[in-house]
Order: sequence, then C-alpha cells, then structure tokens
Amino acid sequence: MNKPVLYVLLLLLFFTTNSFGQNGNTNKPEQFHNSPSVIDCSESSLNSIFNTAAGQTINLSFPGNFSFSGNVTSNLVKYNNLQTAVIQSAALDNTIFSVSKIKNKDNSITYLGRIINTRYFDGYELQRNTAGNYQLIKIETGRLMQDCKQL
Repeated sequence: MNKPVLYVLLLLLFFTTNSFGQNGNTNKPEQFHNSPSVIDCSESSLNSIFNTAAGQTINLSFPGNFSFSGNVTSNLVKYNNLQTAVIQSAALDNTIFSVSKIKNKDNSITYLGRIINTRYFDGYELQRNTAGNYQLIKIETGRLMQDCKQL
C-alpha cells in the first residue's frame, strides 16, 4: 500500500475515533432511517465533487431518491495522487461527506469516503463492490466506537 493511501486511511480512522470517542453513542437518532441501505454511485458523480471549488455548492443525486447537497468546505490536492474534498450539508443538519480520490500507480482511480454526523447513529461508507462499482453502504457509526466516557 502506498504512503498516500495509508495516510488517508489513518486520517479517516483518526477522524472517526476522535469524533465518536468524545460523544456518547447511546440513544442517538438515526438520520438515514428512511434511506436505502445501499446506494449506487457512479464514478462520474464522484468525480464531479473534485471539479467543484471550495465555497461552491454541489448537488449530488443518486438512485433510490437519495441526494446530498451542500457547500464544498475544502477541496485539497495532497501530493500528485491524492485529492480530498469535504461537503457540508446544511439541509442534513451539517452532515459531512468526506471523499478522497486516489490515483494508483497503474493510473486507475480509487475513491474512499464517508457520510457522517456525530449527532446521529448512522451514516454511509463509500465502498467498491465485487463488480467494481461504487456504493454508499449504510453503517451504524454508533457501533464503530464504544462510549469512552468514564462514569
């Protein structure tokens, strides 16, 4: 695994650990209870995120009547093979969609990302299925980290 990919994975783990470890995970509501558990994502939709400058609004529409609209709060190129963008959706209680675009040594592209909000129990993780297609898979973010508060 190359260093930029490892860097992104560690960054996502750190973000998840910090954001969920500091908040109680019990009794949080589900934000996406009426949304599908699996949402197909086209690579062109994902790539459009990286063509949107920080400060601009983006509207992403996915199958299953799921959309994510918000302000691109950052769109940074790290190294020559890693770009990360963050979208914050006011319509979804400031939920964050953080997604990274990684250019592999063979010039193929890999996308990694999550849709999360620390005030809610659920979110989505961007994954590539066995057929090579990207999907947002519903995750229970409240189960990722146990409540670390001392009694």
